[in-house]
Order: sequence, then C-alpha cells, then structure tokens
Amino acid sequence: MSLFSFLFPLCTGHNADDVAETVLMNVLRGDIARLRRCTTISTDSENEGVVPRCKPLKYAYEKEIVLYAYFKKLDYFSTECIYSPNAYRGYARTYLKDLESVRPSSIMDVIHSGENLSVREGVKMPVQGTCSRCGYISSQKLCKACVLLEGLNRGLPKLGIGKHHRFHDKILSQQPLTEEEERKLKAVDF
Repeated sequence: MSLFSFLFPLCTGHNADDVAETVLMNVLRGDIARLRRCTTISTDSENEGVVPRCKPLKYAYEKEIVLYAYFKKLDYFSTECIYSPNAYRGYARTYLKDLESVRPSSIMDVIHSGENLSVREGVKMPVQGTCSRCGYISSQKLCKACVLLEGLNRGLPKLGIGKHHRFHDKILSQQPLTEEEERKLKAVDF
C-alpha cells in the first residue's frame, strides 16, 4: 500500500440511512462477517494495494444531507436509480422507512445494534483473502468476478450465479465439469 493511500483514504458518501439498510440486509441474509464490517467507520485492510475507505457521513441522515445541499445551493442528484425499488436493498429501505415512521430513532438504533453485535467465541468466521487468479479481495479461492467470467467463457452462465464453491478447484486446475454438472449450469430460466 502506498503512503498516499494510507494518509488519504477514499471517503464515501454513505449516510446513516445507507448503513442501517446494509445492517438490515446482512441480518436478513445471516451474514455475520459483513454485518461486523459494514458498521465500521473506516476499513482497515491488510491486503496490499487496497485503498482504505471511510464513511464521514455515517451518522448523518439522508434528509439532513439533502437539506444542507439545498440551502447551500450545492449541485446534487436527487433522482433514484430505476432499478433500486425492486432491488434487495429497496425492501430493506421500505422496511426501514416504515420503522422510522413509528419510531424516528430507528435508523440510529439499527446502526448501534450492528455496532454492538458480539459473536460468541469459537464461531467460525470467513477469512478475507485474495483471489488466486486476479489477486482481488475474496473470501473464496476465486472471486465472484473470476467465477462469472469463467462461466461465461465455458458457456455455463449459471456458474457465476449462486453458490458453486465446490467447482472452484476444478476451475483453478482447468478440469472439465461432468455432463451432469454442465447440464445444471447451462439451463437458464427466464
């Protein structure tokens, strides 16, 4: 990691609403490892070449940020992505807004719950490592992007979608998949 990236982390615009949505999504998925990481205000990565990130607006509500930008006459985008209402995050956002209408402090309560989560000793947590092909951060032997590319290159579109960790060794060693495995991974249901 360069001295420049150590001294100047990348600051993101994640606000309290975003962090609370992420906490809810990780709770619903049962992803404890991400739940612990998503509430930290800055990332401390041991991986070489990864720029640390920080969230200076973590405790600022989205409404406050928009009001500040409006009164200071700052340029900002107020449009929402057309795909966001049907995305998984959209359901968490709707639920969070419903909670907020009943209890205004619910956004901060959800964030503080994520921050104060403790995991029992002896629970096996995924270890953050690097992809053996591209070297990017991954908790598996191959990152999701490399698995997706391999699936597309082999004509197996389902390989990169879902959980197919058992095929990682075959992909790394360039072994062909069995006919049964290929049949399952070729079928795409629309």
